[in-house]
Amino acid sequence: MNILRYLDIKSLIKQFKEEGLSMRRRFAFYVFSVICLFLAIIIILLNLFGILNPTDRQIMNDLNAQLSACSDSIEGDCDELAACAISFSGQLEQSIQDYLTENNLTFDELKNNSEALDALQDRLYDSVYLNMQVAPASGAFCILDTTANSNSKTELYSGIYLKYINLYSENTVNNDFSIYRGSFSTGKSRGINFHSGWKNESSTDFFEHCNETFSDGTHYVLSPASTIPDTWERARYIYVPIRDYNDNIIGVCGFEINDLLFQLSHKTEDGRWGDEICGLLDEHNGIYSGQFSSNRYNIESNLNIKSKNGSQLFDFGSEKCVGLTKEIMLGSEAFSVAVMLPKTQYESFLRKGQMNILLIFLIAAILAAVFCIFMSKKYVSPILKKIEQVKTKEDYGEQLRIREIDDLFSFLEEKDNYYEQQLDDLENAKRFAEEEARRAKEKYEKAAEKYELAKSEIDRLAEKHKEEIIPEEYNYFVENLGMLTPAEYRVYELYLSGKTAKQIAEILHITENTLKYHNKNIYSKLGISSRKQLLRFAALKQHRDGKEDWT
Repeated sequence: MNILRYLDIKSLIKQFKEEGLSMRRRFAFYVFSVICLFLAIIIILLNLFGILNPTDRQIMNDLNAQLSACSDSIEGDCDELAACAISFSGQLEQSIQDYLTENNLTFDELKNNSEALDALQDRLYDSVYLNMQVAPASGAFCILDTTANSNSKTELYSGIYLKYINLYSENTVNNDFSIYRGSFSTGKSRGINFHSGWKNESSTDFFEHCNETFSDGTHYVLSPASTIPDTWERARYIYVPIRDYNDNIIGVCGFEINDLLFQLSHKTEDGRWGDEICGLLDEHNGIYSGQFSSNRYNIESNLNIKSKNGSQLFDFGSEKCVGLTKEIMLGSEAFSVAVMLPKTQYESFLRKGQMNILLIFLIAAILAAVFCIFMSKKYVSPILKKIEQVKTKEDYGEQLRIREIDDLFSFLEEKDNYYEQQLDDLENAKRFAEEEARRAKEKYEKAAEKYELAKSEIDRLAEKHKEEIIPEEYNYFVENLGMLTPAEYRVYELYLSGKTAKQIAEILHITENTLKYHNKNIYSKLGISSRKQLLRFAALKQHRDGKEDWT
């Protein structure tokens, strides 16, 4: 009924015309209006500046989206390159087996047979060259677990390694090679320019652990980024084993992914936060290295990564970046994909966002001040003016029609009368309480006298009772209390607290026979013959202990 009455618009209009709008409703109206206005202004400003979310959260959301895209791109590229490497391996396996069959040789007979190895490399060269053309790689290689010179101090392996010299060309078919490693006769017959880094055979530690690496069904391995021997470049390698008909690993082939190729393949476009850097990281003993989409980070350096407030801080030593990482599996190894912004760039956007937020709150504060002044003039000032009129008993003409102000002083007069009556009642109550306190004091004094008399009587009875107790037995009882076991002492305490044998058995969860056994031991150790004597000695001990404490 109250709600319906409150929503009766006609009655409200009539009441307003006759009595004016009440202070409570007027205040609610103004506050509601101000709240709605401020909410509208804040929403408009946040939309205007585009910062409904904090800047750091927006940056991290965008970096997280970029991280997912980079992870998918890297995984897709590695899977594609691995598929090419597996096909490459199959071609080499067939070519090697055909060569051995045609020449009636076994693979072991290739060792130290330079002529046969040169001929085999000449046959394998086209497969290496053609697969490098079709694969998204900066180089290709095949290395066989054999050598033309087993007496070398360094472990060497026969094979072919081709590497592009120019990755910027749209057509890589006619590109020259920056590195050729393999048979001199094979290279010469193909018109290859021999650079200073040419070697007839290559050194690698791959064969030391290849069987272990590929024993669990692993199809390919992606190596960490490392410096290419005898060059200033860094690269990763996709490794795939080459097997004979008996499934023995006789070599390895694959493709090279150098820093430049990674940079070109995964270069991120500048977004609204500027230059975003993508990287594929290797971790060793908490120190990271890897390949990045920006050449300025593709250097041999120790990278430290620390987690901070839901993001990672990448410390390159000379420069720091802020971003996110995600672990992915490539082959059988775990790698981390990273997307980051330079820390100076990140902090610049944060400051800009903070300035925008500060500007919004400054505008809101100014508007709040303006509305406070308006509210003061519109609502508070008339009330103060009316109060002054009432205080000075002046009549300034038209009333404000705020009935609470008109009713206020009549209400205060009624309250004054009420408070006087309350004061009289309190005075009467005070006198009654004082009388009760006096009576209570008399009762307390009488009770104290009775207590002292009772205490004296107890002391007298205790002294008398002490005379009835044989001192030697009592002393033996006191001295041997420490001989009781914890279980026996617990039974002793329960007897002193007034518990019966049945209650003690229930409390300790033991049988009556067990309790009798404890009683027997207690009586024997304390030199007593009954529970009555036990309680008498215990009471005397408590009495004496109490007197000592009092003293």
